[in-house]
Amino acid sequence: MFFILSKLLAFLISPFNLSTIFIITSLIFKQYRKTIMTYGLSILMLFSNPFLFRCAIQAWEEAPQPLPTDLQTCRNVVVLGGMSSHHAPSNRIRFAQSADRLMQAIEMVKTNQSQHLIITGGSANIMLKQRPEAAALYDFLKNNWLADSLILIDTLSRNTHENALHTSHLFDDLKLKKEIVLVTSAWHMPRAKRCFEKEGFRVVPVGADFLSPLEKVTPGDILIPSAGILQNWDLLMKEWLGMAVYKLKGYI
Repeated sequence: MFFILSKLLAFLISPFNLSTIFIITSLIFKQYRKTIMTYGLSILMLFSNPFLFRCAIQAWEEAPQPLPTDLQTCRNVVVLGGMSSHHAPSNRIRFAQSADRLMQAIEMVKTNQSQHLIITGGSANIMLKQRPEAAALYDFLKNNWLADSLILIDTLSRNTHENALHTSHLFDDLKLKKEIVLVTSAWHMPRAKRCFEKEGFRVVPVGADFLSPLEKVTPGDILIPSAGILQNWDLLMKEWLGMAVYKLKGYI
């Protein structure tokens, strides 16, 4: 129930979805059409402004730092799923933008001769039965870059809390010291780090897949709306919602 409810709330707080609801509602209630339509278009214009999003995301994300190079620090590298999906008919993996998480993790493991790369992620799809993401990534990595003895996986977790919980169980079973480098998207790191710390880990955070722009502000960022920024707001809004819900649930 909690999982389904969180998906519903995430849909409702999306600026694009909220704007669409207002606009459709304005077509139904003709008496208040102008007022409701104004609300919908205002939300759309406000949250498609690149400069506003830049200010918000730079306040949220930590600035990029060099990758850790200390062998002791990088002994166990944990990377969170949510970066790929398995396409069963072709038996291929489709990588998303957040696959930068995996690239950063691989570089640390290869550079520092880490003991383990731990991939945590099952299937978050509540409608379709899919192969767990971590299992598909395990096959991909052992066939390309890493020895299978280096790779540990958690195929059960569906969210960040479960990522931390099942990884903790894995470490307990293998009697591994709970000191990790945690790799996830920079916008997701504040919640992820707290979840793992809640489970007793000492965490060195390594952000990836930054939403903060690399370029300097231009007049166009202030004046010209961007449809792509609406998608970034969806990610950030869902993360803020997740942080609030996790705090209420005692996960962080």
